[in-house]
Amino acid sequence: MPPSSTVVDRAVGCLLGGALGDSLGSPVEFRQLPDIRAEYGEHGITEPPPQALLGDATQMSLFSGEGYLHAWTSGNNGGPWRPVESVANAYRRWLITQQEDKPQPGATGLLAETELYSNRAPGLTSLRALGEPELGSPDRPRNSSKGCGGVDRSAPIGFAPSAEMAYQLGCQCAALTHGGPGGWASAGAMALIVHLVAVQGRRLPAAVDQATGRVLRDDGETAVALAEASTLARLGASVGHVERLGQGWIGPEALAIGVYCALALPKPEQFADAVRLAANHSGHSDSTAAITGSLLGARHGTEVLPRAWLGRLELADVIERIGHDLGASCSGESFNQRRYLGLG
Repeated sequence: MPPSSTVVDRAVGCLLGGALGDSLGSPVEFRQLPDIRAEYGEHGITEPPPQALLGDATQMSLFSGEGYLHAWTSGNNGGPWRPVESVANAYRRWLITQQEDKPQPGATGLLAETELYSNRAPGLTSLRALGEPELGSPDRPRNSSKGCGGVDRSAPIGFAPSAEMAYQLGCQCAALTHGGPGGWASAGAMALIVHLVAVQGRRLPAAVDQATGRVLRDDGETAVALAEASTLARLGASVGHVERLGQGWIGPEALAIGVYCALALPKPEQFADAVRLAANHSGHSDSTAAITGSLLGARHGTEVLPRAWLGRLELADVIERIGHDLGASCSGESFNQRRYLGLG
């Protein structure tokens, strides 16, 4: 890794990489591959639009990070350590941004960011679940959804203090809205992979293998999808392989596609090609590209991110700040904890 690739740098790379993948795939979400190629050429969409807007996956990832950091700073300053409750409250704050037009006077944290008050085709499962008085858990699900809305927001949870905690919190935070095992176990696997590569410095194939074994205890569908992604990656990069893994509407498929593209094109200089592969298919292009971007950013750090893309990314400074603070929280570096202590 380059000398600058510290845990903090990898955390920033993880969040920014995910946002870049999300912004690349968002314009072609819901589109079939022939239609994408008809509009963008035989290589499909190759870079984010001139205004690279955040999709709902990145919006909710930011609130995942803010919620986790509220719990961490509370526990670090003598208060309660309730990460799932804090993330649930953060998701309720995100819901406010989907219901109101602009920040209210005195808004703090992410609620003060005007750009977040934009509807970017959020998943109905999350909207409906967060509108209910009681949220779910793996043991007490509120629905049976295994949609990808849990896994594509789970990367920040990977910066929990330990690998098993990252997995468990990833599962629990996704189960707040997605009650099917594929909906929450895939999120736990994603958080675990991020932790292993960004915090522990593991290589991506080994991290995926470990996550496959861990998630098998909770959801065989996710474990089988990850194993197939690993097998296909050894055969090289191919749109056909992506489509063989599914379309990405459900958590196990979205995770498998994102992992496959990161494994098939793993080198630092292949970041752009990897997220392009993850975006150009008939399916949930923004979520799958976001997962790929998060994984490669977590593995290699910020040096792999295309500077031209970063220059057009919405709220890049906010994403960088949350990423920095997540990395600092689990590596013992200082950051401004006061910005999170006052959040609900």
